[in-house]
Amino acid sequence: MDGDTHRACVLVRRGEQVWAYENRCPHTGASLDWRPGQVLNPEGTHIQCALHLAQFRMEDGLCVHGPCVGQALAAVAVHRQGDWVVMDA
Repeated sequence: MDGDTHRACVLVRRGEQVWAYENRCPHTGASLDWRPGQVLNPEGTHIQCALHLAQFRMEDGLCVHGPCVGQALAAVAVHRQGDWVVMDA
């Protein structure tokens, strides 16, 4: 990313595993948040698009329910560094 480019991202965690994705549905380009910072379905098992309720697996961003089944969220490379989650260069 250059200095003038920003990407809105979401981080999701299950136990010690952390994944990051661009905050953009692959189907419509809409933001995933149904409330600021809220991107999981009510059960907390999948990432859910606020616009059309598509559901994506946390571990790989693959859509498993909704109009974009088979498409995936754009992954953002991150790693754990102690208690921090750091975006890879």
